[in-house]
Amino acid sequence: MLRMIEFGVSLPTIGMDDPSAVRLVAEQAEASGLDSVWAADHVVLPTSHTSTYPYSADGEFLIAPGLPFLDQFTTLAYVAGFTSRVKLGTAVTLLPLRHPLAVAKTTATLDVLSGGRSILGVAAGWLREEFEALGLDFEHRGAILDESLHLMRAAWTEQEIRFEGRFFDVSGVQSYPHPAQAPHPPIWVGGHTKPVVRRAARFGDAWFPPLFGTTPQQLADSHSAMNEEAAAHGRGDNAVSLSLRVLVDLRSEPDLPGAEKRGALTGEPQAIAATLGQYAEAGVSHFVFLPQARSLADVQRTIDVLSTKVVPGLRP
Repeated sequence: MLRMIEFGVSLPTIGMDDPSAVRLVAEQAEASGLDSVWAADHVVLPTSHTSTYPYSADGEFLIAPGLPFLDQFTTLAYVAGFTSRVKLGTAVTLLPLRHPLAVAKTTATLDVLSGGRSILGVAAGWLREEFEALGLDFEHRGAILDESLHLMRAAWTEQEIRFEGRFFDVSGVQSYPHPAQAPHPPIWVGGHTKPVVRRAARFGDAWFPPLFGTTPQQLADSHSAMNEEAAAHGRGDNAVSLSLRVLVDLRSEPDLPGAEKRGALTGEPQAIAATLGQYAEAGVSHFVFLPQARSLADVQRTIDVLSTKVVPGLRP
């Protein structure tokens, strides 16, 4: 493989009672040569819901009620203070849950304070009950996300914001600082549906689907069609790169039924590397690993196995 391939890991922002876990994992990721660390997002979680989680065979959500769930931007700003190299990504920000100007400001601040290391992953969201709890529009979340990305790019690049849309009407204001990265931090569009593909073609620097219910060939075909659409929008050739969200269960006693249900990779590191190699050949340039873990020790063991036994076989 001649392309440079990068690797990241999700921080333990969910379910960890010890707040030092975030620092220990981020430091381990940077010391191990990984390229990025990531934080997940929900504002509130319902105690029960009828919404179907799209990335599980039975529609069951991965997160049980009552678990600690740290705010992603606060976490990444904290991590920026004691790391120097790893990129800091949101996987993903549920943008329709927030005003886009507020997210633009927060993202720009993180980018400036980290020396240009932020990546903004975005998605529309799937949990109707969360939108309802916040008094927000669930039915039009996709259109709101698209318009939000337009407005955020204006906030990041224009001296004075002038924007008139269906959901937002803004004029006569400024948003500073602008991000350290020009013209703005990379936007990774999460998800796998046809609207997501269209959104990534228009706005994305990367498409960020999960390794769930797809094959390398299917992913390559969708990515190729996406870049054709991006070119039709005047964005040039190969404007949108391909990143992949990968659940891995590398615990000494993995949850095999759960792994099968959620598309998590298990087994020998060499076999996992071989599987990921097929996706790398299909065009993936950045893998983001989500360790399936019950404890900090599980996460640390997973990073050790990935960095010493999986990643080296995939580096050019």
